[in-house]
Amino acid sequence: MEKQPKKINSLTIFIYSRLHLTLLAMHNSEYRINGGLGFAITDPRCALTFSTATDFSINDQRPNPLANKELKRLVTLLRTEQKRHDFPIAADIVINGNMRPHSGFGSGSAISLACLEALHRLNGSIPSTAELVDASGRGGTSGVGIHSYFSGGCVFDLGRPTDSNAHAPSHQVTASRPLLLDQLPMPDWEIGICMPLPILHKSQADERAFFERTCPLPAEAVYETLYHSLFGLYAAIREADRATFCHALRAVQACAWKKAERLEYGTALFEIEQALYANGAEAVGMSSLGPSLFFLADNTADIINQMRLARPDCEWLLTRPANHGRELTDA
Repeated sequence: MEKQPKKINSLTIFIYSRLHLTLLAMHNSEYRINGGLGFAITDPRCALTFSTATDFSINDQRPNPLANKELKRLVTLLRTEQKRHDFPIAADIVINGNMRPHSGFGSGSAISLACLEALHRLNGSIPSTAELVDASGRGGTSGVGIHSYFSGGCVFDLGRPTDSNAHAPSHQVTASRPLLLDQLPMPDWEIGICMPLPILHKSQADERAFFERTCPLPAEAVYETLYHSLFGLYAAIREADRATFCHALRAVQACAWKKAERLEYGTALFEIEQALYANGAEAVGMSSLGPSLFFLADNTADIINQMRLARPDCEWLLTRPANHGRELTDA
């Protein structure tokens, strides 16, 4: 770690959501397991403000805050890091913004990384990316969130080497981090976001149960997902070809892994998706294990206005890719 050039007493970190398009090698692979593809977006986002303190406190002022047990886990994470480096300073933390937890936006990874980074900076040190990722314990299943936090853009990773550990969500994996294949800028496409408020999100226990009953997938199903992800989504991003991206995104929704994720929500999510297509969406995807949807269209803003009237039980946003990572300001 290099030493920070000046002492600071407060710090604000702006963090951005990521859309996770799909996981990849969810079968009994002879090479690697997991792997993923996704990209950062400008909205939803959060502002985390940190002030020096003698002990940790977290005030999550979002309309949908972290649960008490999640706040306690975050404080435990920070105290562990404080003890590891013998830092004298703790932090008062205030969270604001519209990034909903457990909705497919990667808020857990981004908030954990931001809190750890702020703890270091308040104590006069600037940690490396690897140090923060290791301390966070995040990214064991997919590297999209941990890479997009720092640099934004699109992230394609190749998972981790096959070992004796079963497929599991990131919060449960402590194995080696995924191998980054490529990180590249996203084209400046308009993207619509739908957060269905009546549909309950999945808890960590729900996620574990889903992985246990869904994995491993047949190898052929994984090959199909990888084909559409690599030759479809990734190539379309490289060439800024929105039509091909939309075609591949629709195809991925019908592949075994993403289809299983979508079926977790039944007709409630399907009805919203069908309404989006009926109003002119070119492609609709679900981020991670949802339940948030995202879509691309020629008239994204018009569709959002129509859907706000038709489905006031959902929160609707117009966003774009973020080809930058978190932003820091200090006082």
